[in-house]
Amino acid sequence: MQNPPPLLFEVPSQLPGMSDIAYSALRLAALSSRLALEDRTLVNHPTGRAENVAEHSHMLAIVAPAIAEMYYPDLDANLISRFAAIHDAVEAYVGDTTTHNIDEKGLSQKAEREAYGMQRLKEDFAWLPTFTSLIDQYEEQKMREARFVRIVDKWTPALVHFADQGATVRSYTDPQRLVDDYQFHATRLKKHYPDFIELVAVREELTQLIGEHLF
Repeated sequence: MQNPPPLLFEVPSQLPGMSDIAYSALRLAALSSRLALEDRTLVNHPTGRAENVAEHSHMLAIVAPAIAEMYYPDLDANLISRFAAIHDAVEAYVGDTTTHNIDEKGLSQKAEREAYGMQRLKEDFAWLPTFTSLIDQYEEQKMREARFVRIVDKWTPALVHFADQGATVRSYTDPQRLVDDYQFHATRLKKHYPDFIELVAVREELTQLIGEHLF
């Protein structure tokens, strides 16, 4: 990457006399607060305001472990909740990137930006090795719990579109383009997540329902 993107987030400095425990909490809270300021693209609440990354992560941390407990009791729902809470932490550094109408080149550029942001995040939080290890485990996508979260994460834009009765999705696409766009992503997901093919099918189901009932 010749020109790294400007970073959105910087770790606060330790104040004189501040204990290490208090400083660790300050760092993590600052990261969380930054995520609450980072708006997601093409996803709005019923009020019309953009959903932010912290809200998105909170939704995923509620939905994913509950679905796991009900339908995948072999998975660790508590670990799923932790992965969901931190799965987009890198966006405090590089922001959210829409994948609507994105192509393979765009996906590659997104991955490059996020790799740079992830490097900085891990440097800034090397102070907290268990936290960075959790992020590494999620990004490696080897654990079934991490893979589960990655797929359920793909449901959440559709879930929010139902919440605002389709107002946002109607503003930028039509039913056929919506389906075509998701089919592009579904093909990749089915290839890389054959162990959770039925979860990919749920996102396809939600997409079809949006096209049939919200336009």
